[in-house]
Amino acid sequence: MKSLTKKIFVTIITGIIIVIFAAWGMGDLFSTGNKNIVAEVGNKKIYVKDYINQARLYVRKKNNNSLLDRDHSIILNSLISEKIYEKFAEDLNIKISDKSLAFFIKNDDNFKDKSGKFSRVEYEKYLLINNLNPKTVENFYKKELIKKVTIEIFINGISDTNYHKSRLKDDFLKQVGIKYYKFNISNKIEENEINNYFKKYKNDFSLGEMRTGHYSKLSHTNLGFDKESEEYYRVLDDIENDLINNLSYEEITKKYKLNINDINKINRIGLNKNRVKSESSKFAKSIFSLNENFKTEMFEINKVKFLINVKEIFSNVPINLNQQVKKEIIAKINYNKNIKLSDKIIENKKKEDFLLIAKNQNIKIKEIFLKNILDNHGIFGQKNMEIIFSSKINEIVKVVEDEKIYLIQISKITKNKEKIKNLDKALGNQIRKEFKALLLRDLDKYLITKYPVKLNKKVFDQIKKSI
Repeated sequence: MKSLTKKIFVTIITGIIIVIFAAWGMGDLFSTGNKNIVAEVGNKKIYVKDYINQARLYVRKKNNNSLLDRDHSIILNSLISEKIYEKFAEDLNIKISDKSLAFFIKNDDNFKDKSGKFSRVEYEKYLLINNLNPKTVENFYKKELIKKVTIEIFINGISDTNYHKSRLKDDFLKQVGIKYYKFNISNKIEENEINNYFKKYKNDFSLGEMRTGHYSKLSHTNLGFDKESEEYYRVLDDIENDLINNLSYEEITKKYKLNINDINKINRIGLNKNRVKSESSKFAKSIFSLNENFKTEMFEINKVKFLINVKEIFSNVPINLNQQVKKEIIAKINYNKNIKLSDKIIENKKKEDFLLIAKNQNIKIKEIFLKNILDNHGIFGQKNMEIIFSSKINEIVKVVEDEKIYLIQISKITKNKEKIKNLDKALGNQIRKEFKALLLRDLDKYLITKYPVKLNKKVFDQIKKSI
């Protein structure tokens, strides 16, 4: 089940974020400095309590109890964007009826059953598991609906043109045949090379801070229920209240008769002391979001809820030049050498070099035919596909995909002559999508100019220090 607190900071309609600091800077624009107001957009005010509530949701979403300056910027941007759209909707005389709001809510996947229909039970379960009341949810969806309606006014009527369609058609119908191989030459690395690399980049191999802890699975079976029922969700709610009331991990596990499991010593990315991925690695992000003041918290990992507790914290665990580190250093040195050599081949632009390397290293050259720019055969990402499709016949190009180096020769460029079903419709949709993106970008600029924001820097700074 998706959580409202996990999606509330993602603009579900347009993806627009109004970057307040880039537009207005951080000057103290209030002459009086009302202690209860963080910022104003016209007659729309952002109060301290609004900011704190938004920050609380943000912390839950990020599973992190500390907020950096960037986090505060995102929180403030979200509130300002919301107020700007409210003001804009008022100027356009847009009003949301209860009927429209109900229709909007009922069409959200969060509240649908397996058959795809709105379920009151799913809605109540959603409120219960996220500790929300109906008014909060309705207010959120009303703001999103205002934004949707406002923006739809500007993007309705977008249509394609024959000029843009013909240009896009040429790109879409292009087909490319390539010859390629992974450029992974294994060089013999001397011991002194390894030692020198380790001395120079020792900090890169540090495990940093490491932690141990405990976890308890909070599935319905672990809590003594046959299925996910309302009683089960009420128990989850009770556990959250126990956490708010500062009950310890030991007290909660005893109260609900939970099994206690160990989280082995891991660093922030889930490596153990041997720099190998630990079986406890899935708990790394969660356990590192805890601290001395919040040692226990409930987290959802891969759609399963866990109660996680941090036990011991080990600062800056040193790393020695062991066999695992040597293995990683050899791989890094080889990778750097392969990058340099592949760059040299590309600079020479010789087809003979491409073939000679493959022959000398006994590398099999593979061939594939790419039917269009989306036909990546499960090998190349979109950026690399764009590089391949923008290259010329017989050109040698290098791409890096998931830290793997590929040398590619463009062997054939053709145009698809077959009739593609619904091609005109697909092209029209793509053009409208691109036009829409341009219009929304311009709308964003227009709104920033139309509705200047007053920021109370003193209050804002005080909130940042207090949270």
